[in-house]
Amino acid sequence: MRVRILTGIVLVLVLVAVCLFLDTLLFNAVICAVSGLGVFELLRAMKLLEFKDLVVLSMSQALIIPFMRAGYVERLGAPIVLAVTLCYFVLMVKNSGRVEIGRISSVFMFSTLIPLFFSCAVYIRDDFSGDARSGFYLFLALGAGWLSDTGAYFVGTFFGRHKMIPSISPKKTWEGTAGGIIFCTAVTLLIGMGTERWLWGAGISARVDYRLLFFLTPLFSVAGMLGDLTASAIKREFGIKDYGNLMPGHGGVLDRFDSVLFTLPAVYTAVRYLEILSVMAD
Repeated sequence: MRVRILTGIVLVLVLVAVCLFLDTLLFNAVICAVSGLGVFELLRAMKLLEFKDLVVLSMSQALIIPFMRAGYVERLGAPIVLAVTLCYFVLMVKNSGRVEIGRISSVFMFSTLIPLFFSCAVYIRDDFSGDARSGFYLFLALGAGWLSDTGAYFVGTFFGRHKMIPSISPKKTWEGTAGGIIFCTAVTLLIGMGTERWLWGAGISARVDYRLLFFLTPLFSVAGMLGDLTASAIKREFGIKDYGNLMPGHGGVLDRFDSVLFTLPAVYTAVRYLEILSVMAD
């Protein structure tokens, strides 16, 4: 547990450093790196690293998607999508008899959805660029995943009695799930209050819709837990314990970001249509 906590602290410090460059392409590059590592971990779990052409194509796809809104890449979006899709069909023919079509289709799906879901962080940044809401909504997405995980871990460790889905995740309990949702909601509401006061102190009129936040946060928390369970189910399918050992005590990128992978699109979809935080400069 000590190593897990120390690694968690380092991750938080890295996150703070990245947020300082939120409105730059460096942020896209970080999302790009996380997406690429996530796809690589899945390819390794599927034992497909020996097929170099498939690795190159899927990694290229994962590295391009986080920049799809940047400059010339955005204008070339449709041709890029068509070219990548065509390349997968070419690889199906080339590797016929060596790699099952279903596995190549799975690679295409994972190499599309993982970077696309992570790129929702970029979309939140872009849609609220130069606005205090971008940082708050990004925290909401990350917090919904990580706070739920933290609350569920501690509550489940000390009070967990009833197993949730032991065939997929033996340690998860219903008590831990409830504790994770409650902990995440409580901390998020406190952060909302702190953000509102901080913005007022900075001369920015701000208002958090606490009723909306109270209603949505549990949904975001459940989305994060679904991401965690999905990642666990995939690990069971391929017979691995962790996706990697990049982060001591946490495993690989997908082990640490599996819940965030689902909360980012959930939060992005919500804030596109609902105003959880409203700001107006004085």
